[in-house]
Amino acid sequence: MFRATTKAPALPVNNFHFETWRLFNPFYLLFYCIPVTFHYFLVLIVIRKTRRSSGFFLIFYLAGISDVVYCLSMLSSEFIHYTQLLPRFIFVCFVVISYYGVFFNHLANILLSANRFSATCVWYNNFFDESSIKKYFVGITVVSFVFTLPGGIVMFIYLFMDWGTQAQYSKTGLLSFNLHRTIIISLTITDTILGIATSIATIYRLKAYKFSYDRSLLLITTLHIFPNILVSMFNLDMMFQFSGDSKLSNELSRIFLIFLVSFNSLTIVATNRKIRREYLQIFIFWDVSESVVGTVSVRKRSTTMATPGMGRITVF
Repeated sequence: MFRATTKAPALPVNNFHFETWRLFNPFYLLFYCIPVTFHYFLVLIVIRKTRRSSGFFLIFYLAGISDVVYCLSMLSSEFIHYTQLLPRFIFVCFVVISYYGVFFNHLANILLSANRFSATCVWYNNFFDESSIKKYFVGITVVSFVFTLPGGIVMFIYLFMDWGTQAQYSKTGLLSFNLHRTIIISLTITDTILGIATSIATIYRLKAYKFSYDRSLLLITTLHIFPNILVSMFNLDMMFQFSGDSKLSNELSRIFLIFLVSFNSLTIVATNRKIRREYLQIFIFWDVSESVVGTVSVRKRSTTMATPGMGRITVF
């Protein structure tokens, strides 16, 4: 008498992306990611409404659009991963867009640092007029796309080849994602070093030539240094595994990337009185008079540069 043997049904192969994607805590999504994305969107509306004639705010506005897209792509990735209602191809697309958003954010912050320092120099208007800034962003767009290719191409290859998690530990997978992480780490460290250097140099020139300036704009990118340092530490640990727990470092790095990208929108409202007044006016919509007065005063603000040493002038 022979015992009937039944072969266990083969389990479907789970793609690399769904097995290795570290989900955010639902409370973190509900109480930080979603509110801060909505907040950033409102900040961009305020900056567009005030129409401040400053290269700094133009850079902030254009970079902010990319930052909001990054936050939305991360939220979409989390939603698709939780529900798995949409095809995995859509999920991978949002993941790759988030890669692009991180690179764009770092390069835009480097441009903000350069803009902040250049505002203390006589040649500022020659290199940071509206047309020049738009050209810089065309370059940032192209460079960000190139930096996205190593990680993005590998993600799509894993999707179409239906490779599982073993692909992560293969030589090709490790080299590709380590290259991707190396670019992120290099940009983060460069952003941090340039931020520190330009902040010190800008403060020195502002004090030496007794410029009149908006301190909040100096604080915005100076405060950005600290989350940059944290993200660099987590990315370095994720690559070289100093702590021996790369999964934890990976999760912390992704959490702090959301915070890093949205950080400028938080600091500009916290430190800039005029922006904060216009921002609060969105919620206090019944008091129209204060908003009109605030907007007019902002538009009348002069940002004309002059030669250092010719008295107190307004920068930023």
